[in-house]
Amino acid sequence: MRRVEAVLAALALLLSATGAAAAAARWVTGPPYFTAASGIPVVWYTTAPLYFTDPGDLSTTVSHAAADALVAAAAAGVWNVPTSAMEVAYGGALAEHVSSANSYGSSSGPVFPQDVASANYAAVQIAVIYDSDGSVTDMLLGSGASAPAECRQNGVTESVDSITPAGLIQHAVLVLNGLCTGPAPEQQLQLQYQLERAFGRVLGVGWSQTNDNVFTGSPQPTTAQALHWPIMHPIDIVCGPYTYQCLPQPFTLRDDDVGAISALYPVAATPAAAGKVWSFGQASKAFGTVSFPTGQGMAGVNVVLQRLRGGAAAAEGFEDVSSVSGFAFEQDAGNPVSGPASGMAESMGSPGSGLEGYYSFGWIPDIDPAGANNGPMLGVISTEAVNPLYTATHAVGPYVAEGVAPSGSSPSQTTQYALQPYLNGGDAIETDFAPQNAANNCATGGDGTETAPQPVAAAGWWTGVLCAHGHTAWSSFAAQARRTATLEVTALDESGLATTAKAMPLIGVWAAGDATGTLPRVATPSAFNTVSLGVTAVSVAIGNAGTRAGGLRVAIADARGDGRPDFAYQARVLYADAVTPAVTSVNGGQIAITGMGFRKGNTVTVNGVAAVVESWTATTIVAVAPPESAFAAKPAGAVNVAVVDLASGGSTVMTGALTYMAGIVVDPAAWRLVVVSGAGQAVALGGTFAPVVVRVTDGSGDPVAGAAVSIYQTVDAAEMACPARGPCPIAPVLAASTASAVSDGNGLISVVPMQVAGVGEVTNVAVTAGTQGFVSLALTQGP
Repeated sequence: MRRVEAVLAALALLLSATGAAAAAARWVTGPPYFTAASGIPVVWYTTAPLYFTDPGDLSTTVSHAAADALVAAAAAGVWNVPTSAMEVAYGGALAEHVSSANSYGSSSGPVFPQDVASANYAAVQIAVIYDSDGSVTDMLLGSGASAPAECRQNGVTESVDSITPAGLIQHAVLVLNGLCTGPAPEQQLQLQYQLERAFGRVLGVGWSQTNDNVFTGSPQPTTAQALHWPIMHPIDIVCGPYTYQCLPQPFTLRDDDVGAISALYPVAATPAAAGKVWSFGQASKAFGTVSFPTGQGMAGVNVVLQRLRGGAAAAEGFEDVSSVSGFAFEQDAGNPVSGPASGMAESMGSPGSGLEGYYSFGWIPDIDPAGANNGPMLGVISTEAVNPLYTATHAVGPYVAEGVAPSGSSPSQTTQYALQPYLNGGDAIETDFAPQNAANNCATGGDGTETAPQPVAAAGWWTGVLCAHGHTAWSSFAAQARRTATLEVTALDESGLATTAKAMPLIGVWAAGDATGTLPRVATPSAFNTVSLGVTAVSVAIGNAGTRAGGLRVAIADARGDGRPDFAYQARVLYADAVTPAVTSVNGGQIAITGMGFRKGNTVTVNGVAAVVESWTATTIVAVAPPESAFAAKPAGAVNVAVVDLASGGSTVMTGALTYMAGIVVDPAAWRLVVVSGAGQAVALGGTFAPVVVRVTDGSGDPVAGAAVSIYQTVDAAEMACPARGPCPIAPVLAASTASAVSDGNGLISVVPMQVAGVGEVTNVAVTAGTQGFVSLALTQGP
């Protein structure tokens, strides 16, 4: 291996033992499975793997000899290019015709005859099965998968079934579905086209995105762009019954494909073997990073290159080669909510932060023919978003679970590079990108930690950002027994709008006393598990024991264990804590629900019957409980009170929170108002009035919670001197307001007096409640 000094902080990118860093690698190494250095391509242990074909016929219309010719055309006929050391060759026939008679599925995977099994890799590297009756395809993919209607997806099934911890491919199986053949020559050509793409995958070549307008149709592609749409594009165009007919020269690799196989398996020896040439005799390399203003690498950005002949005025009208930033970075870092990643995804890519925004063009063909001397070659290198359809089995970069839109504007740079010998060293051209207007917020200091979570804001709403990579936001809130709560997290884009193209939030909930490092008691099964755009939600039930003393610990994390400056979110805890009064008349009456996360439009039900909501704040809802006669049956005890958010589907329920009792009357005619503090204030100019606190009481002097009150204020100019003759002038009104409020659990409301700065004035405050409650007072400001 050799090192290429690159990336912002002298990143040492370890390269494959067989060649240069390959951005188009299907897999890259990472811990814990791989013992090889992290972030290097997974390649074959030999550059001369042999494929062995099934001795039987492919179908009644395709003989064994015809099938062998089809395979040869799709394998050696396509992938054995002069600039790559890879040389796929025919090794002979398998020992038997493979079918359901000698193959079957087991709990540990498919079981094939001995010579097809991965343990036989030293003798048979690639086994090509002619599935004449579709039974092997059905065994691998499920019953009915081999049906002719499924041939577009299941004509060829590939499986790389042995990769060593050293990052080497040892064995693969290719299954050709005989039910996808027939008398029409186009059927065999379609199968050949699918097989050449499958052979690329088996050789370790990943999907790539170049000239993607050929796939999207916007803008209308040119013939040159279609001829440079890679054979290893993620998803086919469907233009009729045969997808190979949707692109010109479907059995010829494009520069991007040749670049991939050449970078994975470069020809380094000189003189080269027969039929081969040194990979970089007429080719160059380039690399760089895409980064946020914070310095963190920006993964998941497609980087493309258009060649420009020295002295030419414009670049070629097509993208020649491509790379995705972060291709060698870890795909799934795990998170505290769902735990560590598992399977191959756990070990895909390096955790080294220097690779997070790294891209690489491992092989760029010269625009000039051999021997020409037109000066240094130029390239226009640009960035673009990865098509959001290219995820999971169609992924082109590190974001396999869900694509991430780039942050900021997409820049381009013209880079000059000369062809140089790269056999024993020498730097490639470095071009770094820092997109303008990219997200720059990495303020996570208020998030808390697992051992010291941050208390949730009193209103139940807050915003944050999951930054940097691997960051988790930890919060806590108190709750009492026999309650439920809904926790919601909405992923936001850079305009503050809900999105699924940035963070993939997960929510986990623990009791405060639960051991750290354990999985949560309650967790979202996946990100975006609601019908609302970008919203992840989980419902929590607090048991009879309650958690008021210690509260609940909450984690918000990205499902991939990722974190970036553009992973913003809005979080909410919808929780109803108490009802005041807790006892009401059989005729119903006004109640106040206190909690957090409320908003206008939330509905209230009492024992399943809708209550009339009078007002909302984030922490209090005032409603009129229905009469007991509205229930289907007379309740045997206290009834449930629920708050439902129709917009998000969230809800919170207080079990047994309200009791209906005969003889209970709370008559607004009996309400009275008492000034608790703030009366008689007089401040100098520039001074500030203290709040006026008023209590609502009933006829017995007890506080009334949830009482609606009206507040009226006027600010009059200070009294003016009277003239010697005539009436005294009336002081002008400088300001006036009308507001409403609801008394808290202690019957209190707080009024902030109005003031006009810098002038002598009198603030008049009047508060009314019910039909009889009234209080007024005057506050003065002046010298």
